[in-house]
Amino acid sequence: MKRARILLEGTAHDAVESDGQLLLDDGRRVPLDVVTWLPPLAPTPRPRTILALGLNYADHAKELEFKAPEEPLVFVKGESTLTGHRQLTYRPSDVQFMHYECELVIVIGKTARKVKRDDAYDFIGGYTVANDYAIRDYLENWYRPNLRVKNRDTCTPIGPWLVDA
Repeated sequence: MKRARILLEGTAHDAVESDGQLLLDDGRRVPLDVVTWLPPLAPTPRPRTILALGLNYADHAKELEFKAPEEPLVFVKGESTLTGHRQLTYRPSDVQFMHYECELVIVIGKTARKVKRDDAYDFIGGYTVANDYAIRDYLENWYRPNLRVKNRDTCTPIGPWLVDA
């Protein structure tokens, strides 16, 4: 099922796709173009942990003239980096080069600690996509993106849909 979070008339709603429209949690059907899209994630009382992988495909490492990492290059993103589909991403006024990459997002659906490799898929709640911006003007070290490069407010548009695993 394709799920979304939207804002309509000042109120946040859960929604699902239904015949090319949104079916809201209150039973209303609305066109896709009359809503403000939010990140397609359920509200949570505490900030999310967002782990991202750097240099996670061979062509990207080659583009940067780097040897692909032998183990995952993981970095953390703050929840404030997330913004919804078709929302604005802000470019600092001094920035010339904002690079973007389309990413597959795996949403973990339940608390996980010390998960065995064979059990990993049992913890996936669903999938979405993100446009991950990097402000290359601020890049100091390709292997360790600093906070100013990958951790800017609104620099990770996500969604619109969360597709159940």
